[in-house]
Amino acid sequence: MSAEVTDKILTIPNLLSLIRLLLVPVFYALFVVYGNDVLGFIVFFIAASTDWVDGKVARATNTVSRFGQQFDPFVDRILIVAGVIALFVVGRLPLWILVVLIARDAVLFCLTLSMRARFQRALKVIFLGKLATALLMAGFASLILNWPILPGAGLFELSFLPGWGAQSMPLGIWLLYLGVLSSLVTAVIYFCKGIRSDAADSLPLEAQPIDEGGEH
Repeated sequence: MSAEVTDKILTIPNLLSLIRLLLVPVFYALFVVYGNDVLGFIVFFIAASTDWVDGKVARATNTVSRFGQQFDPFVDRILIVAGVIALFVVGRLPLWILVVLIARDAVLFCLTLSMRARFQRALKVIFLGKLATALLMAGFASLILNWPILPGAGLFELSFLPGWGAQSMPLGIWLLYLGVLSSLVTAVIYFCKGIRSDAADSLPLEAQPIDEGGEH
């Protein structure tokens, strides 16, 4: 049985999401400004790994809210953007990963706004999207802590593809490669869903598919 969705904003789960958001500038100050890898890692790990807590509390206390359903993913996106920018600033991440992830989020943000404006609903989160987020968060955490270090693949030396040459790199770079790939595939899936929704909306009323799930 699914929890009832409310219009409340001041709930404990939303407060937990807000605390996660407030940890972002703390992480940035510790990691980028003061150069403390360990404390930066601890703060980022707490903010990223407690993502499931607010959802768990919301369902357990029957305080699932429409605001929270949008605010929690927003906090995840902010964490990803903060992580990728911080790692680029300290020189542990190539520019192209920063550009790809920010461009991907910008496209999905525009797609979400379009879906809400045209159909009064958002795209449902898919498992691959959750997996991509988990891989990115784990990759950021490893690169922030700069551990564990793995030997390079020794295949080719390209400055914008760290880890593929002889230089040793943290495990996180490989998790990020997987996360970026998963993120791009997820973005394509969301885009195709948006196109299909737009096409279905343009059909005559009698030709449009019937929503048998009863969810709106």
